[in-house]
Amino acid sequence: MKRTYGRWFWWALCTLWLAVIIGHSLMPADLSNAESGGLLARLIALFPFLTERLLRKLAHFSEFAVLGFLLAQCFRVRVARPLLAGLLCALGDETVQLFVPGRSGQIHDVWIDFAGVALAAALVYFLRFLRVRKASASE
Repeated sequence: MKRTYGRWFWWALCTLWLAVIIGHSLMPADLSNAESGGLLARLIALFPFLTERLLRKLAHFSEFAVLGFLLAQCFRVRVARPLLAGLLCALGDETVQLFVPGRSGQIHDVWIDFAGVALAAALVYFLRFLRVRKASASE
């Protein structure tokens, strides 16, 4: 029974995080620009090379890296499923932006989103592989 609760926990987190991503996509352009501009103003002292465009792309990558981690937890041993689910989420996210005033869906953002999903999922599976390998070596 413990595994069932664990799976529901990861699926719930995944669903909530996807809602956060879609929520950001539903923001009209003026609100989205204000949000990233405010964050950029705080980060520019630490990272003087940071531009608003770079910050936005890093936000895409980071949001979807978290999603990739969560999807890898949901699909424990099935490696291709989190990648496919992440790609579909990225496509859906960019499609949503086509219908928001001042926003546009960009194919290069789909690739950035997918790269975040793929890197995080690969890291999760690699760490699992190392853990299983270490456990079998100690037996």
